[in-house]
Amino acid sequence: MARPQKIRKRKSFMFTSRHYSMLSIVAFVMGLCSLAGMVGSILIAFFTRGKPPVHIGGVGLFGMIGNVVGLVAAMNSLNERDIFRWVSYGALGLNIAGIVLWIFLIFMGL
Repeated sequence: MARPQKIRKRKSFMFTSRHYSMLSIVAFVMGLCSLAGMVGSILIAFFTRGKPPVHIGGVGLFGMIGNVVGLVAAMNSLNERDIFRWVSYGALGLNIAGIVLWIFLIFMGL
């Protein structure tokens, strides 16, 4: 009796439709804009020797709101299918870091 031939598995490729989630891109950009606003407001406060204009407080308010919106958008983007998750996790980390830094900056300024 002859020995059965080994069945060779055919090499196959799996094509996916992975894409960048629009929510994760929005969350990432909001985190970057908030951190840029923070750096800008710190530089303005530094160059005015601790007496910045009153409207700089609005930058902090909108920066914190932007971080909260970015955090929610990043969390919602993690529920989508077939996306590159590193953008969502990066946006999540960036927005959490922004919230923590804004809170630290507010409490150090009091």
